[in-house]
Amino acid sequence: MKTKTILITGGESGVGAATARALAAQGHKVLFTSRDAEDGAQLCQEINTAFPRANIKNLVLDLSSFSSIRLFCSKLEKEYDAIDVLINNASLAPLTKQKTRDGFEAQFGANYLGHFLLTQLLLDLLNEAGKGRIVHTSSMMHWLGNIDFGSFHGEKFYDPIRAYAQSKLAILLFSNELSRRLKRTKITSNSFHPAGTPQEIYFNLPRAAYLTVKPFLAAPEEGARTAVLLATAPHLGESTGKYFSKGEPALSSPRARNEDLALKLYEVSAGLCQVEAL
Repeated sequence: MKTKTILITGGESGVGAATARALAAQGHKVLFTSRDAEDGAQLCQEINTAFPRANIKNLVLDLSSFSSIRLFCSKLEKEYDAIDVLINNASLAPLTKQKTRDGFEAQFGANYLGHFLLTQLLLDLLNEAGKGRIVHTSSMMHWLGNIDFGSFHGEKFYDPIRAYAQSKLAILLFSNELSRRLKRTKITSNSFHPAGTPQEIYFNLPRAAYLTVKPFLAAPEEGARTAVLLATAPHLGESTGKYFSKGEPALSSPRARNEDLALKLYEVSAGLCQVEAL
């Protein structure tokens, strides 16, 4: 297996940490981001202890801040010639309304819009890899999601479950739209359900809904298997615009497959992030 340079957002815990461990164990160069350098340093130490030859590095990134994202990408471009895989994994799920530094509702702003900007700014590095891959952590919760264009700045009543579902639907729509816009390149874009994180969101579902999703919840290592597969499996090198669960292609919601909605969201997002659309 060719050694890849892989960037994971939100790698200090949960599925991100499990993915970082698995990829480091395979010998890949793993870069993972965390908001707190101390948390990242602890994971690096754990992985280096378990795998002395691991090539792993923690980078500080705040996805709720456009300025942090732009500074991060600028530094990355100076230090690396190419990025083989970008895994957009970081996620937050506050139970009370919060806003990003740029004034967006936190789940939409950090979970989705931060990754939108990050991905747009890293496309050149992914293109330099030859066959770059983008992997987005969505969720089966996207089935409950709806894109409310009037909610992005947190103007409306805050329901943490609806906000989470909207952010995960937005990620899936972005992944699908990217796959169409990147057809002239060798960069692929896929998304997946990570098997049940963050747990607090699921525990706050109505009982009937929780009992429906409960069979799909699993340890972070289970979700990491799908992330690793999408990042490295040779037979998925040409796969793009697909949604996976438990390592296999899965059915996404009708909204997630709505190309007109994906196009509108992409164009609005490019404007909000002040980046040029592909």
